[in-house]
Amino acid sequence: MTSERTIHSTPGRRSGVSVWKQIADTLGNEIRNRAFNATGRLPSESELSARFGVNRHTLRQAVAALQVDGLVRIEPGRGTFVQHELLDYVLSRRTRFSENLQRQGLLPSKQLLTAREVPASERVAHELQIDRSANVLMVELLDEANQQPIALATAYYPAARFSGLLDMLGNLGNGTGTTDILRHFGIEDYVRAENRITTQMPSEETARLLKQPTTRPVLCVESLDVDMTGRPIKYGETVFCGDRVQLVVNPGVPA
Repeated sequence: MTSERTIHSTPGRRSGVSVWKQIADTLGNEIRNRAFNATGRLPSESELSARFGVNRHTLRQAVAALQVDGLVRIEPGRGTFVQHELLDYVLSRRTRFSENLQRQGLLPSKQLLTAREVPASERVAHELQIDRSANVLMVELLDEANQQPIALATAYYPAARFSGLLDMLGNLGNGTGTTDILRHFGIEDYVRAENRITTQMPSEETARLLKQPTTRPVLCVESLDVDMTGRPIKYGETVFCGDRVQLVVNPGVPA
């Protein structure tokens, strides 16, 4: 049987340093270089043990060290997952996507997925205080931080009030944000009237867009934005990656 002290095939193997520590250093560097971002999890114990040529006890020491360093989280029965640094997303009376990210030194961007006029559902009509027979403009966006998806946002606007809005959405991501577009319709400012937060399991399509497993919960925020007279302008349903975003609720503090 080959002794673990004499194995030299692992990159970075150093004499005088415990084998588990060398494995932890190797995996830690790979995590920082985003080697596991595609799945968000480390290979299984058996795969890693075979890769490094060590027994599971030694491997578990290495993984435990990564957990202490805050690089991974161990979920019994499920595996070991990369622990992303959480982004603080502030929900306040003036919630603004770009400002939330730029304040933390992150680059905000959006991908337009869907933009069309549809009949209002009963829920949407109620939230926007419009007739059930009225149409709304449905806009679906993939929100990104440093080109990594963090949220899938669906927004509904009263079609009668925002005629032409869909044609303007092509400018999103080119220095123009939603706030700029709304000014075109005479809305100089608006505030968040309500947030409702829940959790749920993502659909396969949502998980694909957010680049996360279907087994990982997402944070769900239903929101209502109103103009400065209190008239509803947008009802939104947004799902956030639960392991990349933490919601910070400051209802009385401008964002």
